[in-house]
Amino acid sequence: MRRHFLLLLLTGSLAGSAAAAAAVEDKSVYLARCRTETLAQYPGVKAQVDSICSSKWDMIVETGAMAEALLALAPSDGAAFDPGGARAQATSVKWGRKRNGHIASGKLGDIAVGVTRKPVPGVAFSWFKEGTPIPFDLEGALKVRGVALSLIGCLSFGAGEGSRVYRASVAGKAPFALTIAAREAALASQSSDYSATADFSGKAPTLATLKRDGNDWAARCPT
Repeated sequence: MRRHFLLLLLTGSLAGSAAAAAAVEDKSVYLARCRTETLAQYPGVKAQVDSICSSKWDMIVETGAMAEALLALAPSDGAAFDPGGARAQATSVKWGRKRNGHIASGKLGDIAVGVTRKPVPGVAFSWFKEGTPIPFDLEGALKVRGVALSLIGCLSFGAGEGSRVYRASVAGKAPFALTIAAREAALASQSSDYSATADFSGKAPTLATLKRDGNDWAARCPT
């Protein structure tokens, strides 16, 4: 479990370096970049860096379907998001009955998917499982697909729990706000939770607006 806490920490702290436009990466390119970035930030993990980056690549692969569905739903440059067209746009999702006020609801494996029109137009992905480490790295999965993520704010409750808000941009798509929240189970009797919510309204929050909820949002994630 300690090893997975380190992977979660690396996921948040290294994702902030994705502000520049990224090229689409395959496994070999990703592993080389991961090794360079990880050692630059954590020189003491030299003996473990190859194993760490290999594990992170496995998480990226596991998150591929979520990343593809998210990008399929993201509106094109100059276009507004159409919640009613979600079923046709994200064909990998097994759509079912509408739930919890969603315009469309479905499943992507064991990930719940919900499309909203209000309070903001967008899509939410959510997953939880008892006693299981979080298998996802959406930041990494988006970055290897050419998405640039600019960190707006980070909220941390310790090594295993926190939220991160980004401005996401990729060629051909309108920029959107992305919130990723994760809570890692510390005990087998507890559940791990992971969610990703995309706001397609075109209005990204600022650090100042995030702080209005009274929590200790910061411009950088802990290292």
